Amino acid sequence: MKYAITVHEFSFNKIKNGSRKIGAHLLDKKTQQVKLHDMLELHNAATGEQLNCEVTGIAVFDNFSDLIDALTPQALGYDNKKEIMLRLARLYPAEAQEALNAVAFFLKPLFEPQKNKQRPSIERE
Repeated sequence: MKYAITVHEFSFNKIKNGSRKIGAHLLDKKTQQVKLHDMLELHNAATGEQLNCEVTGIAVFDNFSDLIDALTPQALGYDNKKEIMLRLARLYPAEAQEALNAVAFFLKPLFEPQKNKQRPSIERE
């Protein structure tokens, strides 16, 4: 299956350039449907650019704190755990974080192969 997810430009660019390998989300009704090897169609909230990613792994945690303790900050695209918690607090209201579990999607960006452009033929005399 393919699921569309809108992400902030900062996160989108980190996934696109390979500095983030894991997407952290709340385990809501939409994310509960995602299964191993499904496709996530990430949409850059600022530009509308799209990036398809394969879900190569899924891990569910009681909360974001447990998720961050279990995974390296670098895999999440950051330098330290404090920075990750700050970013997640900005994205998700405290009430939602308390009500829902956290999920980590291990992502593999799939880039469209570049097609060779056909040059128009030139007629010569």
